Amino acid sequence: MKKDEESLPAGRQVEFKVGNETLRGSLFVPSGKGPFPGVVFFHGSGGIGEMYFEAAESLAERGIVGFAFNYRGAGVSEGIFEEQTLKMGIADAETAFKFFIAQPEIHEKRIGICGASFGGYIAALISNLSNVKSLILVGPAAYLSTDLNRQRDDAGDSVKDFTKSNSFDEIEKFKGKLLVMTSEFDEVIPPEVIEGYLKRAKSEIAEGMIRAFIKKTTDWFLKTL
Repeated sequence: MKKDEESLPAGRQVEFKVGNETLRGSLFVPSGKGPFPGVVFFHGSGGIGEMYFEAAESLAERGIVGFAFNYRGAGVSEGIFEEQTLKMGIADAETAFKFFIAQPEIHEKRIGICGASFGGYIAALISNLSNVKSLILVGPAAYLSTDLNRQRDDAGDSVKDFTKSNSFDEIEKFKGKLLVMTSEFDEVIPPEVIEGYLKRAKSEIAEGMIRAFIKKTTDWFLKTL
């Protein structure tokens, strides 16, 4: 573990399988008797789940289960990063989501998702699964179905013809509460992609900057779950 990770909250370490490989993450469960609302975090293509441990712990301190995990090839999960495609990352996220909502502590009708960059794209894709009530997209990317065989380490840029991304179709159908966070200095995600998500959204939406991410995330899910 890197020195700057030594002080990170640990949560309850869990693991689950995707194919023959093991994915690992941590559940942060409130004290007391559940079931509780729950939030799952999806990291970006080059990120790790541990980036969201503090946010997950903050939620748990306020009565919401937080779950952060690593895709194959990221963090403590099995797999080789350079061999992972966008499609494989989506499969990892869908499996993690199903694993999460099956936990006995989770109130299956009070689910939130938070995803950043590639994770924001995934969050949009699965936003209409299993009564997701609330969604945070942090600098979300957008891809075409023809791009999904690209390797994750080559997934930094959203596609230019983003209007045909299937993630926009799902956001247009989403009926829950949506918060879109952006950075004024984002050099990866084109501003047109962010505008595309906002314009296609039919649900109640809000906009915010990424500054004070943990507080904004905690406050949003407390209000919407």
